[in-house]
Amino acid sequence: MPNFEAYSYEELLTENGKRNLHEELLIQNNSSALLVLIRLLSGSVKIVHEYTNTEINQRKNYFSSDYKSFGQSWGAKFPKLISEDISSNDIAMYIKANKYTNKIFYTNILTEVSHFLYASKKGSHTSAFIHVYRLLEKISYALPLIYASKTDDFVSSFNQLKRFMSGGDNKEELGFFKKFVESLFEGEPLTSTSLDISIRADNPCVQENFFNEMKRVLHERIIHPDTQEPTKLSINFTDFGSFIITIRNRFFHNMNKRADNINTQKVVDSDAFFKNVNDISMYWISQVLLLILSHLISNFFSTTQQVLPN
Repeated sequence: MPNFEAYSYEELLTENGKRNLHEELLIQNNSSALLVLIRLLSGSVKIVHEYTNTEINQRKNYFSSDYKSFGQSWGAKFPKLISEDISSNDIAMYIKANKYTNKIFYTNILTEVSHFLYASKKGSHTSAFIHVYRLLEKISYALPLIYASKTDDFVSSFNQLKRFMSGGDNKEELGFFKKFVESLFEGEPLTSTSLDISIRADNPCVQENFFNEMKRVLHERIIHPDTQEPTKLSINFTDFGSFIITIRNRFFHNMNKRADNINTQKVVDSDAFFKNVNDISMYWISQVLLLILSHLISNFFSTTQQVLPN
């Protein structure tokens, strides 16, 4: 039976924008899943859902807190998120050298992000959130292992994994991944910040219900003091993964005898409810991916003297 590809991807940059990029960074039929993923998340790829022939010009930049696209300056602006010392040609060299590394993993991540964008385009925000959670599950164990394995110092790698594993084996909290995120962002300015979820609804009563139901099921320790009832729910940056997990469990794992489930009598429209959550969740996941990519690229250049021809 022939394989049916759910999505295809096309370049969104103009000829002028493409002219300033190395060929390895352009979206082509043979582009690596990692390249398509970072270009897609940064808002510069056209995505086509092949089954319905739905086209999405994905210009929302999930690497930026304001979601503003880099426009035609992707080659100048994206590398600065990695390091001031990294150029687009450096990223091209890394992409070329690692085109087949962890290919299945990045393909699976790309598919979940694509499903998220397609569901969002349709206004199916409940479905889109399911793909946010599936994305979180996929990266929760693979990324820490990728991070720890990219070193020639096996003692250091072993010690890193021990630190991550000290988070415990509580699957509900995904302790392994939570400890990894804390270690990953240790010393980063983001750790003292919050992610602010703007609670919106067409009806003030519904807006208040959305806020109350979301806040009620959360542990107090993950809620940041910047919270403003009923318009803004602020979550500690490093605890945002726990937020995603809790919302998923309390909405979809609805156990009859639990009083802390989300009450769907108050959440009168689940798509409107999850629309408040989805983009900020994808932004947080993108920050985790970005920091991992920064680590991998830094490690790559510390162990190679390769030069990519222009």
